[in-house]
Amino acid sequence: MKFVIAFFVVAIFSGLCHAECMGQAAAANSFMNEYKKYSDDFFHDKTRESRDHWVQRSEKVTDNFKHSYKKLVEDANRNDPETGLGSDPIFDAQDYPDQGFKILRCDDKSNFVILRGSDWEIFTVVVKTSKTDKGWLIDGAGVINIPKNKRTKRQ
Repeated sequence: MKFVIAFFVVAIFSGLCHAECMGQAAAANSFMNEYKKYSDDFFHDKTRESRDHWVQRSEKVTDNFKHSYKKLVEDANRNDPETGLGSDPIFDAQDYPDQGFKILRCDDKSNFVILRGSDWEIFTVVVKTSKTDKGWLIDGAGVINIPKNKRTKRQ
């Protein structure tokens, strides 16, 4: 009987702690899957909207994300006008999973969420969330506002 009570207490408290994490994770997953869809549409000429414009008009990212993204791209283009960054800074890669992303885990203390590819399970990306009066917004993804020691290791 004591075991059953202890089990329910742990289940209840872990569920409460995990609720914040699930909000963060849902926001991160939604954003990355929308960005994946935009990237597909751009690649297949279904949209002419630039990545820069897509990011700047997104209501799912913080102003800090928009500023950091813009500065990163401008600096890269100034330093190497021919290739710029050479990869997608949001995916932190040149390619991305065909079937989008799934939630792998999150840390509600650091606000980092790790997503993995639905069809490419070794592909992971780190997303940083921020709680605002608008709900959970994205404050970092890939290389944008993600410290080097927290980014996904690429081979």
